[in-house]
Amino acid sequence: MQLKIKSRKRILYSLCFLFFCIIDQRTKTGSGLDGIIESFKAATGIVVAVMIFSHYKWEEFGKRKLPYLVWTILGLVGCIAGFVWGMGNRPFLNEWIVILVNVMLWGYIIIHTVIHVMLEKQYPCLNRKLLVIWAVMMILMTVSRSDYLWPFCYAVMFGCLYLTGFSKEEQEDLLQGCQNGIILSFILFQAYCFVFRPYDVIRYIGIHNNSNLNALYYLGVLAAVFSKILYVTKQNVAKWMRILYWLLAGAVLAFLFMTIGRIAWITAFVMGLVFLGSLNVVRQKKQLVRNGLLLVLCALLMFPICFGTARYLPPVFHHPVWFWGEWADEKVHSWDAWDSEKYVDLDELLEGALGRIVESIDNMMQYAGIGTEIRYVQAAEEVEEAIVQTVEEVGQEAVKIPYAEVTIDPDDPRIKAAVLDEDIYRNDSLMIRKTIYQYYITHLNWRGHPYEEQGFQLFPEYWIGHAHNIYLQYGTDFGIPVMALFGIMVIWSGAVCWKRGRKNASVADMAALLYILVPALFGLFECAWGVGSLSITMLFLAWGQAMREEEKVPLVKTIK
Repeated sequence: MQLKIKSRKRILYSLCFLFFCIIDQRTKTGSGLDGIIESFKAATGIVVAVMIFSHYKWEEFGKRKLPYLVWTILGLVGCIAGFVWGMGNRPFLNEWIVILVNVMLWGYIIIHTVIHVMLEKQYPCLNRKLLVIWAVMMILMTVSRSDYLWPFCYAVMFGCLYLTGFSKEEQEDLLQGCQNGIILSFILFQAYCFVFRPYDVIRYIGIHNNSNLNALYYLGVLAAVFSKILYVTKQNVAKWMRILYWLLAGAVLAFLFMTIGRIAWITAFVMGLVFLGSLNVVRQKKQLVRNGLLLVLCALLMFPICFGTARYLPPVFHHPVWFWGEWADEKVHSWDAWDSEKYVDLDELLEGALGRIVESIDNMMQYAGIGTEIRYVQAAEEVEEAIVQTVEEVGQEAVKIPYAEVTIDPDDPRIKAAVLDEDIYRNDSLMIRKTIYQYYITHLNWRGHPYEEQGFQLFPEYWIGHAHNIYLQYGTDFGIPVMALFGIMVIWSGAVCWKRGRKNASVADMAALLYILVPALFGLFECAWGVGSLSITMLFLAWGQAMREEEKVPLVKTIK
């Protein structure tokens, strides 16, 4: 039987969101030496273009053929000339090809959007105030002192996406495609890990090379699973399918626990509360405690299964795969026995998790009633002379920035401003965070900083290259006004989705809120930003949902 049009679109959108997850993984594990990272970052534009093109109809292009025909000729000539030029002038030809494809596709989309909005006076019903704040934020990001190009690209991409009048059926397909694609990526990625990624690091890294990045990905998956549970509950689908998604939520929570990421745990907890509150709205029953206990039970049931598969399946295949910077003698190799001490056992995992919790509590108790500002000043004064002397003795290599062709001069004031004694403060997470935030706050300005002006030497051999806070990082990159507007966008859009979701029992709004929470909360203490990142892609998509006004008839507003 032939699939219906909307079913084909749902499959297409599922593949698009699956590819968003692949982009996220590749941009975070590539070497930076072969253009893979850059190519996949640029591929974000192609995926968004495909989503927009799925809405267009061929007859729309036939109404005004001339601009499309002119662009076809100019675009093809320009792309061919650009390709020839890029062969001798671009470091990565694969990245350049993806960029040229983007230029060609987005030329058509921009023309189509301008015709509909400017000439035909048609556009979706949007929250104008929220749209204006978003537009001003993107303009300020684009004209800031930052050397990033992605704000301009994202402004064009998502601006056109927001102005595309998706029908009610297409919006439903987008929502389901989002959930299906991200959940599918989780299944495929974990299957890959069970074959090629032995569990030899206490903080489980999965298909990434960093536990925090892995935890951030799991939070995106958790938002998709929670949204799916809300959807199947509202649709009252078969009970076995609802049970399956509850167990899947438990599995994601189990893997999140294995990452031993404290901020990820807190983010998941808040997301769980929002999910349970949304579930009460969908079911029209106040069963917060019962549903919460059910979620905990699912996590407890799935934990031994998740740990067992992560620990004992890879040794069966013995084909370990490393990503950039991972290879080491202490990692599991194909010749290591299945019971090698290199593998993480259950006791190590539980001790590591409990140790991080105890460390956090102990760290907070140390600061109870103690002036951290005094302690910071004393630390800086005590270690400054020793660190400078160390730098002078061993040379500039002591302060070389990892993964960058930059060497800081020993006389650079950044070395002397906020450096700590590693022996004293290595495990003092509160002092480390406070030192980082204090440095970045004192260096905020109105137009931001290019990348080479950022960062400082925290320890003698540990360079801090980002603010470990998404809001502060946006302020550092793009300036104080952008930081303020970004915070307003996050809070306002979240409030709109929560209010409308409760009022209409709208799964789309509740799902958008869950995706907003991922970078909004995780980004308080970790890096959750960047082009190609799943969390930021979903944030921009969630903003589009928040901007969309309640359904009206007609869906598309026409100005006469």
